[in-house]
Amino acid sequence: MHPALSIARKDLRQKVRDRSAIIISVVAPLALAFLFVSAIPGGQTTFTAAFVVVDLDDGPIASALVNGPLAHLGPAGITVTTEESEAAAKARVEDGSADAAIVIPAGFSDAVQAARPAELRVIGNAGATLATQVAQSILGGFASSVEGVQVAVATVVASGGGAPDQAAIQQAAQAAMDAPAPIVIDAGQTRDRVAGTATYYAAAMAILFLFFAAQFGVVSLHAERRAGTLARMLAAPISSRSVLLGKVLVSLVIGAVSVGIVVVVTSLLLGARWGDPIAVAALILAADLAAGGIALLVVGLTRNEEQASGLTAIVAMVFAVLGGSFYPLAQAPEELARLALFTPHAWFLRGVNDLASNEGVTIVLPSIVVLTAIGLVTGGLGLLRAARVVTAR
Repeated sequence: MHPALSIARKDLRQKVRDRSAIIISVVAPLALAFLFVSAIPGGQTTFTAAFVVVDLDDGPIASALVNGPLAHLGPAGITVTTEESEAAAKARVEDGSADAAIVIPAGFSDAVQAARPAELRVIGNAGATLATQVAQSILGGFASSVEGVQVAVATVVASGGGAPDQAAIQQAAQAAMDAPAPIVIDAGQTRDRVAGTATYYAAAMAILFLFFAAQFGVVSLHAERRAGTLARMLAAPISSRSVLLGKVLVSLVIGAVSVGIVVVVTSLLLGARWGDPIAVAALILAADLAAGGIALLVVGLTRNEEQASGLTAIVAMVFAVLGGSFYPLAQAPEELARLALFTPHAWFLRGVNDLASNEGVTIVLPSIVVLTAIGLVTGGLGLLRAARVVTAR
């Protein structure tokens, strides 16, 4: 058997008996994934809201609003009910039974048809700012469409010449309001490329603790050097290259097994959907290579195992915060989202999100390429530095 494989087998046997390694590599990521999923049930839940409408006008423009945009909000998760008075609607908003009230004042239709200033009022619940903004957006869209009708009617009247006939103006305005939209938008959707909550946070915890798991093999270089076993191995017919290769293999195996267990357990118990198995395996191996390379570089830059473990923890947590392990990057500021692209965490989670589209390995090729490049660059530098740790006296 190659000396590197013998060293790797010996170290893996030791790690299997090491409870701390099992806790950090398997128990911790699974426990935190369960906690995150439990704390955020359903993840990004479907938007729902309750609107109450008060029509004090009962005119044609008000009816166009009530029977038009406000009557078709059900599929969007918004329920619309009516009240007879503004006071009753405001009371419902205050007691929380409605998220926002839309008040159409008396004389609204007459004001619009006469091209006079008209207003619509929105009373929002202080705890439902998003619902209030949605209500304002709906009314803003309706106001824009009415303004377009006014411009069209004014153009027709101006082109006709002569004194304007108010009845004809109202008839033209009503016809314009009732006319179908000249442009119909087909609300098609792209493939869903956002992982569910269980999948996302399982992946986030897996990549976070992958960095802790990846250190177990290479950090032992410092421990064996301090204990004198490293010198005894080199005294035997074992090259420093074989020692390094054996330690790197241990880190890669522990890291891959750690993430693999998280994938299997969260799929069975949390309902996580990781996607195509081949693509998932390729993504895990690329992330494992990146974590192993960075861990090896950290070992090469430190003098003892305490320094190596501490620096690894700092690097892992900084990358986790920047890379979106604790929150989806879609919710982060734009500057932070750009900075996240320098972390392997962000590329791994991006790959997990891409796999939600149910496509094959090609969809995650960018993530795999970047993660592999990170692993090769940092691993190459780490080998040069770690070689000094092995040969140092």
